[in-house]
Amino acid sequence: MFKNSMKKIVVTLVIVMLITAGVGLANDNSMREHGTIQNFQNILMVINNYYVEDISLNQLITGAIDGMLSEIDSYSNYMSSGEYEDMQEDFEGEFGGIGIQITIRDGKLTIVSPISNTPGERAGLMAGDVIAEIDGEPTADMSQERAVDLMRGEPGTDVVLSIDREGEDELIKVDITRAIIEVPIVETEIYDEIGYLSVSQFIQETGIKTEEALLELEDDGVEAIILDLRNNPGGILDEAVKVSSLFTDSGTVLSVRQREGEDQIYEVDTDFMTSELPLIVLTNRGSASGSEIVAGFIKDQERGKLFGSKTFGKGTVQSVFPLEDGSALRLTTARYYTSGENMIDEIGIEPNYDYPFIPDEDDPEADNQLDVAVDLMSYYLENNYWPEADDFLPELTDEELEEIAHREAEIEEVEEEIEDEE
Repeated sequence: MFKNSMKKIVVTLVIVMLITAGVGLANDNSMREHGTIQNFQNILMVINNYYVEDISLNQLITGAIDGMLSEIDSYSNYMSSGEYEDMQEDFEGEFGGIGIQITIRDGKLTIVSPISNTPGERAGLMAGDVIAEIDGEPTADMSQERAVDLMRGEPGTDVVLSIDREGEDELIKVDITRAIIEVPIVETEIYDEIGYLSVSQFIQETGIKTEEALLELEDDGVEAIILDLRNNPGGILDEAVKVSSLFTDSGTVLSVRQREGEDQIYEVDTDFMTSELPLIVLTNRGSASGSEIVAGFIKDQERGKLFGSKTFGKGTVQSVFPLEDGSALRLTTARYYTSGENMIDEIGIEPNYDYPFIPDEDDPEADNQLDVAVDLMSYYLENNYWPEADDFLPELTDEELEEIAHREAEIEEVEEEIEDEE
């Protein structure tokens, strides 16, 4: 890894690597593979020479590359030079767009989370929403980079998204005006004696800025911390390790496991302060990747309690291989496991206290999850023990239970459809 030489890194957990040698094809099945490659070359030439319309060789090769990568997983992809440059901008902290994090999941362009205080969040976009169209262009078979390119643009210009949302029978048309997206890293509040610390994503200097915010809260005399990782889509692996390191002075944060070779072990970074204050970590479906590293570490170490909803379940590492023409290959090269050897990918992390977010139509700023988490921490400070979830969590109304059951049924139906397709 070239950690110090590459300062612009992809939104998901990325290890940037340079290609320094060609990929050898020789192995025990070299003759068979040679025949397959020869077939590919023959087909390429036949299409190039005899297809009914003129088509460039470059277009054919790019399509073949995309086809290869689509057979691997939804996170691996080829990026043109322009797409690679766009990817590198993600962690500069400012760009023109609508302010959402996206991924391809089950073949669908899915919102991982909206970024706090951006046009996307203000327009009501939610984690789990599927973007069916962008300005009328269907997103089926669209690459993530192409989607990002369509949604970004000059501040003040508009983009229209067609949203497929669980529980809705028809697509929702959302008109959004682009703006300069300034990504907030850390925000703090104090609720009586409880410090609230929100981390939006793990970009450069997130660890340092979180430490500074935590020190300020402790200087203000708070007696406990609520760490909000809801809608945090992840980011730089090392920054997630640094944030984890703020809450215990030793231990394994995670292990990264490749196809071959020994696991890469990430230990607590002892250069950072250690807070011993009682801790609650807020999670939801938009908590992904780096957020799951932190949440998993806190839960495995029994350092605090997780409160909210099950996390997204994104536990793979993508490496970016820059190519000579300015393009790049992003490839899944490893899976990571929490300190308790738990795999996260496609599984997620269950909270200790499972309590849903319930929107308040009369007060869009209301946050029932945070309110109950504050009450939970106050209970702990008063009694010095954590209550059982069933005994503490507020009962949901029949209407709320019906809405939750409806959403769960929708999710199960989608999962069954996916299994049938497979």
